[in-house]
Amino acid sequence: MMRNERRWTAAMGEHETAVRAFIAACERVAPGDWHRSPAPMKWSPAAVALHVCRAYELGRDVAIRGESMRLRVSRSFAWFSRMLVLPVILATNRFPRGAAAPVEVVPDAAEARLLMQDAAVARLQRVAEQAALALREASRERPRLRLTHAYFGPLSPHLTLRLLSAHTRHHARGLVLANRHPSESRLSQSRRT
Repeated sequence: MMRNERRWTAAMGEHETAVRAFIAACERVAPGDWHRSPAPMKWSPAAVALHVCRAYELGRDVAIRGESMRLRVSRSFAWFSRMLVLPVILATNRFPRGAAAPVEVVPDAAEARLLMQDAAVARLQRVAEQAALALREASRERPRLRLTHAYFGPLSPHLTLRLLSAHTRHHARGLVLANRHPSESRLSQSRRT
């Protein structure tokens, strides 16, 4: 019991840190760039924020109502991804390049165009907290509960929260990189060579 509490305390702390990092990244986006895509076929910062909010909303709803994503890969591929890919994602907060977002959390373009920065930050704070609390409560009340992820298959509420945290950090990093001033980008590249 004590070990489980320590795991949840660590996961909640990790989650709060990820949400703060994402909010800071959102707040650094210039207002004129909020609805502008940084490159062709890339989401605008507003769309990224909506995507992260939708992921938390889905996590909250799954924990409360038990509805999950539809599994979009074979069970054996989901097992392989859960055993080999997921630990790397959790350790690095990086997702495989080009991985498609599950349809349940793809941002609606019209909704993203209407989402302002302050509203996105407020929504994210609210739904991220709701999701974390709902997942922790679900774990206490239904210890055997498993939530289906489109690519990883069945995940415990604890693992779901850790994945949401990694997802949030991944997109925070993406926002920071996409919104660097061109001279900053050249400077950081020259330091690496």
